[in-house]
Amino acid sequence: MLARTQPADAYREANFDARLMGGSRDDLVIFCIEDLIANLGALEIAEARGDRAARSKALTRCVTALTALELGIDRQAELASSLLHFYGAAKVSLLESVRETDLTNIAAMKQDFHDIGKAMQAVRFA
Repeated sequence: MLARTQPADAYREANFDARLMGGSRDDLVIFCIEDLIANLGALEIAEARGDRAARSKALTRCVTALTALELGIDRQAELASSLLHFYGAAKVSLLESVRETDLTNIAAMKQDFHDIGKAMQAVRFA
C-alpha cells in the first residue's frame, strides 16, 4: 500500500502506525496536537501559494485531528467541558476557513495548540 502513495503520505502513515502501536493515551493526544499544528502550517503555506487542493487537504486533516481530540476526551474529567468547547470552537473556525482563510486566526490557533502540546509534554516528563 505504501508504494502507491506519495512519499510524504507514506511517511506520515508509517509514523502514525508506529506511534499508535507503542503509545499511551497521552502520546496519542500529543501526536494529534502535533499533527494539527503541522497541518495548520500546511494550510498557511497552501493559502499563500493559492493552492486550493493542498488547502482543502490541510483543512480536512485539521478537522480530522480536532475530531480525534474531541473523541478522546474523558467526559467525566474536570476539564472535559472546557476542552470540548475549545476544540469545538477551533473546528468552527477552521470550517469557516472553507470560504475564506483568516491567516491571523490560523497562526493564533497554531500557537495555542503549540502551547498546549508543550505543556502536556512538560507534565509528562516532569
